[in-house]
Amino acid sequence: MTSDLANTLWRAGDLEAIRAALGIPVSAASIGAINRAMAELERDYPAGVAVAVESLERVAAIDKQLANFPVVAEPVVIKTSRKGAAGPVPAELPKRKLDVIEYATELLLEEVATEYALPETTGPSLAAQRRQQVEALLLVLPGLRVWQPQAPPRFQGRLERS
Repeated sequence: MTSDLANTLWRAGDLEAIRAALGIPVSAASIGAINRAMAELERDYPAGVAVAVESLERVAAIDKQLANFPVVAEPVVIKTSRKGAAGPVPAELPKRKLDVIEYATELLLEEVATEYALPETTGPSLAAQRRQQVEALLLVLPGLRVWQPQAPPRFQGRLERS
């Protein structure tokens, strides 16, 4: 082996780093699959080990940055507008149907509109960068894609016709 390839061998924690980066559940079968993929990459494409290790380091750095961001940002009120009742509602309201029609009941309604905005964070862009690094890792370890948990569908339920 050349000195360049000796520097690109897998490190002790790389198996767990791959498992965590790809979100693969812990099981004997999944650990075995990761081990086989690592061995195949080292045997068939030794230069790919350096690429995989670099992607793992980037994912770890991004995960560390993401851990510093709040999970849910509090929305900020941008604008509040009110329409409707300009003053207090009179104590004596119309009681008969004809009086109600004559009385402008829409004046009694009050509509409040509030616009919110989420504070800008770099969390979404970091998440996108993390996805790119995971995809780069899956390019050199494609056999591990089947071990990733599937994202749940956005809508769950039965569609019923009446």
